Amino acid sequence: MAAPSLTPRKPGDRVKTNSRDARKLGRLLRAGELTLIAVPDARQEAMRDLIRAREAANTDLLRARHQLKQLLLRYGHRYEGTAWTKRYWEWVNQITLSEEWTEEVLRRQIVVIEQRLQIVAEYDRSIEVMAQRTEYADLVRALSVLRGIDRLTAMTIVAELGDLRRFPTAPQLMAALGMVPSEYSTGDKTRRMAITKTGNAHVRRVLVEAAWHYQRFANRPGPLIRRRRKGQPAQWLAVAQRCDDRLKRRFARLTSRGKRSTVAAVAVARELAGFIWAIGQVAY
Repeated sequence: MAAPSLTPRKPGDRVKTNSRDARKLGRLLRAGELTLIAVPDARQEAMRDLIRAREAANTDLLRARHQLKQLLLRYGHRYEGTAWTKRYWEWVNQITLSEEWTEEVLRRQIVVIEQRLQIVAEYDRSIEVMAQRTEYADLVRALSVLRGIDRLTAMTIVAELGDLRRFPTAPQLMAALGMVPSEYSTGDKTRRMAITKTGNAHVRRVLVEAAWHYQRFANRPGPLIRRRRKGQPAQWLAVAQRCDDRLKRRFARLTSRGKRSTVAAVAVARELAGFIWAIGQVAY
């Protein structure tokens, strides 16, 4: 199917009939000017609903946590340590605010956080069950050999992109995710700017999060990575090893040249999309 919004149209063409549209689409198809898109089926759309609902629930949880911390800060309560741990909650439960109504707000805010934690956990269990289905299990295991990509990230990629073989080349996948630099060049002047951000924002977000894992890590994979890679096919592991070596050097090279770490993370995420494409070609 061709994307209607991306079909070329002459500004002065004000006559529309079925026969004229058919001839125009035939000419554009022959010239290669139509942008073809993949329409998700009902199963893939249901997967997207679940993944995006979990993302929205996690955003609500983050907002509730910020509200609790800001409430405590207004009354001079600052925790010296890592937040949201067991010790942190023991510290919160010992706090008593002077005003009755503010104390009620504090207790209700704690209840809201507990409820949202439970919702996120329920979504995670549903995604875990979905990832074990036959049609998704192989691709999820293949993507999980890459550093920074766990089961949730892999399911996000599968739900949003579907079959990765529909992208003929890795740069086309990068462009579909809006991770290629925008450009405004004319004559002998070349000007490249920030990434286009015109593609799938959900996949782009999880890839940038995964890219931070390549900022610094030991040459030997940790226990979690070794457990995910244990017993996997050699061709998957070869792609994962090339990914580790290249993206670690890439992150270090960019930051050593004075690039901000946030800019380097986006550049590494773009190249990570290329390794995801390579995994997708051999995982089926």
